Amino acid sequence: MIAIQPGKRTGSVKIPRSKSHEHRLLVADFLAGDYSRLAPAEGDSEDILATKRCLEALKGDGQLAVLDCGESGSTRRFLGPVAAALGKSVTFLTRGRLSERPQMDYSGLKSGLHELAGDVSSQFVTGLLFALPILEGDSQIRFTTPLESRGYVDMTLRVLSGAGIYVAVRDDGFDVPGGQKYVPQPDVSVELDWSGAAFWYAMNAMGSLVMFDGLDQHSSQPDRAVAELAPRIAAAWKGEAVEVSVSGCPDLFPALAVLAGASAGVTRFSGTRRLRLKESDRVSAMADVLKRFGVGSEAEEDAFTVHGEGGRFSGGEFHAFDDHRIAMAIAVGATIADSPVEIDNPECVAKSYPGFFEAFAKLRGM
Repeated sequence: MIAIQPGKRTGSVKIPRSKSHEHRLLVADFLAGDYSRLAPAEGDSEDILATKRCLEALKGDGQLAVLDCGESGSTRRFLGPVAAALGKSVTFLTRGRLSERPQMDYSGLKSGLHELAGDVSSQFVTGLLFALPILEGDSQIRFTTPLESRGYVDMTLRVLSGAGIYVAVRDDGFDVPGGQKYVPQPDVSVELDWSGAAFWYAMNAMGSLVMFDGLDQHSSQPDRAVAELAPRIAAAWKGEAVEVSVSGCPDLFPALAVLAGASAGVTRFSGTRRLRLKESDRVSAMADVLKRFGVGSEAEEDAFTVHGEGGRFSGGEFHAFDDHRIAMAIAVGATIADSPVEIDNPECVAKSYPGFFEAFAKLRGM
């Protein structure tokens, strides 16, 4: 349990490395035979540690491997097809809600035509894009439904290109030549994380003054959209209706939902269906958080509407649902609460931003 005193904050913070970008660099370099990124590093999130230990397990000569993915969906979904392409027979260990989230069976993975839905998770697409180039024959990926979270796939394509892998982009999918060889990219640094920075963006839009730098303004991270979305939500006048799609940047939803509650307008988030399949059911979780803050909301099948209060939140005890992004969103809301806010299990932020609460504690009151 952590107790946060109300009040806006000022100071400087360090943005963590992007786990989305780092996962991809780790896998690409591993497939190039470069294991230098697997060494432990300061600031490693739990998800990155999961990918590192699973790649270490795949290094061995044997065909059998046990891959402990923890709660990392990227680790599980990227390495399933990669392990199959390497001829490995693996057992996956998972924790939390990861075992309940959609997965695919890659046993007997072969080159050829691969049809998959584009609206379940772009991580399945990325896993295949990593694996198919090292198979002998050519392959095709075709979508049976429109691809969502396209920005994450674009990030994968950028990493693949840097690693010497060619993929032809089509309107309905990708063509992937087989028999390709990965090359190391040791001079490529991991980008800083726009999804982690989103919580500071939201705090600033609610009146704090938190300074940070180093974010790549030309990043392919979809969460870069927070720089445009946060000011638009915050600037809504009383009763104004604001439409925001999070189908391509679902990780922004918790931070932006709290910001929407603090605004004077009515914000309708579309593309929220897949949020129910994250570390928590983030639609239900944020409805609970906003209710405790004294903010009304309405959930639909694929949308979530927040009726902004335009004033102070209520304080009290909050449940983070063991979800790192929910815990950080609650901390953001605490800055305009009328009394202290208590958050259970603050340690869950280690999944993506281990130093978040330490950074928060070093900020000064305004």
